[in-house]
Amino acid sequence: MFRKAIFLALVGAATTLGQAVADWDDSHLTQYLLTLQHVENAAFSQGLDKFSKSDFTAAGYPTWVRNRFEQISSHASARVSDITDSLGNDAPAACDYDFSLTDVDSFVDLAQRITTIEASAGIGAVGFINGTGLKLYTAAIAASQSREAAWITSAVQKRQPWDGAWETPLSPNEAYSLVLPFIGECPDSNPDLPFKTYPQLTVYPGYPASSGTVAVSLTLKSAAANFYLAWLDGLTVRYSQISNGQAAVPEGLDGTVYVAVVSSENPPSASNLVSGLSVVQFPFDSWHTETTSADLPKQSA
Repeated sequence: MFRKAIFLALVGAATTLGQAVADWDDSHLTQYLLTLQHVENAAFSQGLDKFSKSDFTAAGYPTWVRNRFEQISSHASARVSDITDSLGNDAPAACDYDFSLTDVDSFVDLAQRITTIEASAGIGAVGFINGTGLKLYTAAIAASQSREAAWITSAVQKRQPWDGAWETPLSPNEAYSLVLPFIGECPDSNPDLPFKTYPQLTVYPGYPASSGTVAVSLTLKSAAANFYLAWLDGLTVRYSQISNGQAAVPEGLDGTVYVAVVSSENPPSASNLVSGLSVVQFPFDSWHTETTSADLPKQSA
């Protein structure tokens, strides 16, 4: 297990993302952004339709929390409408989505994950868009979603409002792997985007202890001698070797961290990525000390 220096990780991340979007043009990237916005729009619409103000109150949330979620939902709806109008007949339509929402806490947890993932996806796409106008548009979406995620994580879940000095950029394949489990049937008329899909990764627990271990669940077809769990934290990538389905947790991880199984200790890319991504959380308080299990936010099982 070791940590890449930030600038080396940044160079590696740029190479990784460049490989990931080699088959993508601006039209594809716009359709990709709309695909993600459809997921967010559906998540908030389903959650707000399912859970009333009284449900939020019964779950221990003040009235203003649901009101703010309604505002975020309107943001997602506005983006879907705007990008759809821009793409015209080339716009992918909404699919069927299943978020397995069981209670208000599960909806809050989903909202935090979706907004964080989509902020990372927007940041990752910006550097590879050719058109200046689309670059600015995508950056504006990513910035707004980062604010939404920060509000949910801090004001609602009583955790940290940021993860660190840098957000974590994700390539289209990486971000799509995180939302794919929510997507069901899609219209046949939707465009085929050049996603490369990977086996779904499960990492448990979702709130690991620093310097502890996590269980890694993944069906592997590769015959690589060694597999590693790559931890994507801002512009830093760290690695821990997987042994008997277990991997050690590196020290110093903060906030929302993405993990993936790779076959070498290099930034995840088409040459070494063997799984989709998963999300793990490392909450910290205002003193930057790790929270205890008693302090963790309410979360679904």
